[in-house]
Amino acid sequence: MYSDYGYTPEPELRGFINDHPFPPEIQVESPWLVKRQARLRERLAGVLAEAVGRLAADPQAVAARNAWQAGVAAFLASHPDGWLPAVPLEPRIVAGGEPRADRSLTIESGVEGNSVRSEKPLGRDEAIEIVADMADMGTIAAVRLSLDLDRLEPGQRAIAEGAKLRPELAIRPAEGKPRPVKLQAGTANVSRPLYRSGAEVPGLTDQWLLPFDLPFDLPADVRPEAVWLVEPATLAPGERLVVTIRGECRLPVRVAVSPLGAAEAAQVAAAADLAALVEPPSVRSPEQAAQVSELFLLSTAHDPAAFEQTRAVARELELLFGGRAWTLVTQAAPEPLPVRVLSRGNWQDESGPVVLPATPAFLPGRIESTESKRLTRLDLANWLVSGSNPITPRAVINRLWAMFFGTALSAAVDDLGSQGELPTHPELLDWLACEFRDSGWDIKHMIRLIVASKAYRQASSLVPAALAFDPANRLLASQNPRRLEAEFVRDNALAIAGLLNLEDIGGPSVKPYQPAGYYAAIQFPNRDHAADADERQWRRGVYTHWQRTFLHPMLANFDAPARDECAAARMVSNTPQQALTLLNDPVFVEAARALAARLLEDSTVADDAARIRLACRLALNREPQNKEAESLASFLEGQRQAFAGTPADAAKLLAVGLAPRPPLDPVEHAAWTQLARVILNTQEVITRY
Repeated sequence: MYSDYGYTPEPELRGFINDHPFPPEIQVESPWLVKRQARLRERLAGVLAEAVGRLAADPQAVAARNAWQAGVAAFLASHPDGWLPAVPLEPRIVAGGEPRADRSLTIESGVEGNSVRSEKPLGRDEAIEIVADMADMGTIAAVRLSLDLDRLEPGQRAIAEGAKLRPELAIRPAEGKPRPVKLQAGTANVSRPLYRSGAEVPGLTDQWLLPFDLPFDLPADVRPEAVWLVEPATLAPGERLVVTIRGECRLPVRVAVSPLGAAEAAQVAAAADLAALVEPPSVRSPEQAAQVSELFLLSTAHDPAAFEQTRAVARELELLFGGRAWTLVTQAAPEPLPVRVLSRGNWQDESGPVVLPATPAFLPGRIESTESKRLTRLDLANWLVSGSNPITPRAVINRLWAMFFGTALSAAVDDLGSQGELPTHPELLDWLACEFRDSGWDIKHMIRLIVASKAYRQASSLVPAALAFDPANRLLASQNPRRLEAEFVRDNALAIAGLLNLEDIGGPSVKPYQPAGYYAAIQFPNRDHAADADERQWRRGVYTHWQRTFLHPMLANFDAPARDECAAARMVSNTPQQALTLLNDPVFVEAARALAARLLEDSTVADDAARIRLACRLALNREPQNKEAESLASFLEGQRQAFAGTPADAAKLLAVGLAPRPPLDPVEHAAWTQLARVILNTQEVITRY
């Protein structure tokens, strides 16, 4: 646990708190994120294209767009970069909204506008307030803060390191209260990230955090700048823009606004957009004409629904961090640390002889360091897979066998030594180990070999004659039925429902539904869980976010290990919590709802009996027995009557989960959802036979 409180400084961790990823974590490109980013940009382009099509069909919208682009073209004639500096009319220091007469500001004029700064640090409740008359520009769609650090003396520049600025915008009418202008998304060319609940917050929120190692050697024409998209606001005659800046206000700050919006803050006043706007309408290309219409929609929110859709997709794009993700790396020490024999285990006693790297003497193919060569981890890796070491392929094959037969050839998968168990089929284990090694350590080849074997393809019905002398079925007279592992229990239900997301391999962890307050006991820092609200919710269980020992409740109920210690084999229990999870966990209720919709929308089945048979084939891979079919049909009819009498309960049940709800009769859909819940809660669904 660490926080840079100032009185316990660590120079290498300046500015760090527990929320940060600590060195040596680095950011690398994630192929999964890059592909998702491309898909989101396609979706964003589709939303804008649909909005432009609706605009073209609306004469009033076309007239509004033409008036807007004429005004913007006139604005660009005097401000070709797309930004209008806010000339302070009444800069002052305020506290609690009231001016401080005893405090003064320094205003420095320049070609690009006036900068404002306070000579002395401001109090917690104090801020700089800048009032500017900008009614002539019409709509405000973006705001920019720039820092003129070159106006500071070299000895003063340290105040910028780690500084925080928080802007607030409002429009002040001639009479009445100011109305706030909401900041929507921001970006900066120089900043340090913000972290919440252990995760990085993309872009800028309502504040701009400067790095502790601020680069003062930026090119002369580049200054630290932050740009925010704002909720488009129009200034009427007599109204003024009020910019309030809190934080480190001893920095020379310039404010500018723009009438141009964008899907992302980094694209405000982009060169291509400016070129399209200044081009006469008569000579614009079709692409430029569509570009102008998109800019109109993004700058004015003329189509509120489309504007909100673009902002939602843009927020998802922000969360991808440009296709980059954090990963752990190893930093090698310049020189290996000396390791000694510890006298009576005393780690402070340095009198013992130095021990050099070597493999255990009792294992085959021993290698050890010499005076001329110290062994490294590469030597260890080569020894592990060397021909003189049969232990590695035996251990791998033993675990692989356990995955397909429930019990390994030597049941103690974490110990093939003298304290483990002798293999039931030692010659088979040796042969498979040799085949694995000689095939070039080909895992897929070994899996094909095992699943194509007669032993694996046996039925799981126990052989009565073998029970007397082999009750545990270690000699494999039949296949071993066993419950699916925790991740596969969830995956199987989603696959049966047709929801399982099998898109590209990899990517960051996903967050399924989870009870509120489950992380309440976690501190340093406090954690919160926000379930993913898109198709990531149905990715495979292997990608589930794992919060150390606070593993997801569904995984815990189905015996997933807590990962606080190594677990070579999982325990298998049978508890009431498992049945309750299958009945009530939102992911299983949602899977039941989707399975019910799948049954009702299937055109190949026309009656209840056919749908019940289809449900059993999908979930159990078999036809229902007569008694099962009769029981399910009776249950279905009872649920229809119950929901017909309480339609609100049907609506409540069908509202669980994010999966789209097709236009089906709510009572019928809810009744079949209940039947699907029964089927998904059977032993056969969670058992591998």
